[in-house]
Amino acid sequence: MKRIALSLILAAAACGGASSTSSEEAALAGGNRGRYFVGFSDKADKAKAQKHGAKIVHDFSELGALAIDLDNAKVSDLAREGGVAYVEEDPPRTASTLDSAQLVPSTGNGLYGLVTTHAVDAHSAGVTGAGIVVGVADTGLDCSHPDIQPNLISSRNFVTGDSTTTTGCTGSGDIDPAVEEHATHVSGTILGVNNSVGVYGVAFNARLVHARVLGPNGGTTSDIMAGVRALVNSGARIINLSLGGGRSSHTEERFYADLYNKSGVLVAAAAGNDSARKLSYPAAYSTNIAVGAVDRTNAHASFSNTGRGIDVSAPGVSVLSSVPVGTGHEAAVTTAVSGTLQAAGMEFAGTTTANGVSGTLVDCGLGQAGEFPAAVAGNVALIQRGTIAFADKVTNAMAAGAKAAIIYNNVAGDFAGTLGAAGTWIPAVSVSDSAGATLKTQVGSAVTVLNQVSNWDLFDGTSMATPHVAGALALIWSKNPAAPSKTVESALYNTATDLGAPGYDTTFGYGLVNASAAAATIH
Repeated sequence: MKRIALSLILAAAACGGASSTSSEEAALAGGNRGRYFVGFSDKADKAKAQKHGAKIVHDFSELGALAIDLDNAKVSDLAREGGVAYVEEDPPRTASTLDSAQLVPSTGNGLYGLVTTHAVDAHSAGVTGAGIVVGVADTGLDCSHPDIQPNLISSRNFVTGDSTTTTGCTGSGDIDPAVEEHATHVSGTILGVNNSVGVYGVAFNARLVHARVLGPNGGTTSDIMAGVRALVNSGARIINLSLGGGRSSHTEERFYADLYNKSGVLVAAAAGNDSARKLSYPAAYSTNIAVGAVDRTNAHASFSNTGRGIDVSAPGVSVLSSVPVGTGHEAAVTTAVSGTLQAAGMEFAGTTTANGVSGTLVDCGLGQAGEFPAAVAGNVALIQRGTIAFADKVTNAMAAGAKAAIIYNNVAGDFAGTLGAAGTWIPAVSVSDSAGATLKTQVGSAVTVLNQVSNWDLFDGTSMATPHVAGALALIWSKNPAAPSKTVESALYNTATDLGAPGYDTTFGYGLVNASAAAATIH
């Protein structure tokens, strides 16, 4: 099961400081035209915007605002127009065989999040999210995936300029499933179907409405807002936003405040993956639930943003979920003594059949030239992380005749690795430091390395933590669909497992989500 590097997870790509209505700020949009919000002191006036050559992209008349495409040189002129309250940038936003058996959640596999958040305990009590609709605004979705399709109500496309399709399903028009994997992974964590294959989600009996709001290069805030509005109009009471950016927007803030205060919609949003001491937007807005990431030991994930406004934490490291069919990887290392150990296929590494590659395990130190015994030829190299690049380690293993490589961590926990570029690589997987220590005691014995193509994969990021929270909200609300949204939100906070400093803190928020305890408070 390949774990994707953080840079490939579409969540919280920092974009800079606060927004501005100056002509200098307008130039940041690039090119001759840019995307903007225009807010009016009374009601939205399309004619007034069009007088300056604006193209209306989205109409947010309920906010007295429009999203427009406008010549950058005309921004100042429009801002001075009578009745115009402000003009601001429309900020950019950027976004885990299982085919024959369903994985049972445990702290030792990629479904550990269902255990640590006590979702499995809620399931045992009959709380499964039935009757609740969750909205996911994200990339394209594999609408035919076996863990998605039975719970899917609808999918629409809101990426402006994509005229090839009206659906947000991958494989439609030019939506490439190999590129837009994110929404499928997120949706699987929230409500993956409890069937005979793959994985299942936190609220596996909830229903899904999906909006494609991010393309291969991300998207704009107004596209996201338009998609979210449609999801709410389609019945979603919970919105998952595993996306974000570094620039705030007055219009966007008002939009989410209205959803919360007027419509009772709960929005779970990713805190961001920049290791920063400030939250990404829209997670940073006070009415949204900002979610940080922890690992399987409940330790803070080093990439997860922190700061004032963080609300809760959830599993976001090595999370297994659905991906578009044929785009994922399953990886494992198996020995007669220790059984099957979790592994992650290294990016670009060679793949195996379902039988894997077998041979004798040979200790090759740090994988430097000269550290490979002659016995590694035709066998499996065990290599410690550190000193030289992963690609160099595997290149040296190949030169010594190894037919597979296992690289174990030199610090605590799992890790994601890449070989840098496509090539004729042998199968290579990464394992944790503890798995490496176990394998070190079995050098000289038989080992099998699996790295096969799959419909499921392991991802990291606050993008992966957020759907655990959206799913938990669905479990809580399903106990009493008539409960006020603020009651559901309070249950989430008041029952969270405290982590870090006693009480609320700016690293973990109120703590790790406890879905079972929260649901038990709802009557």
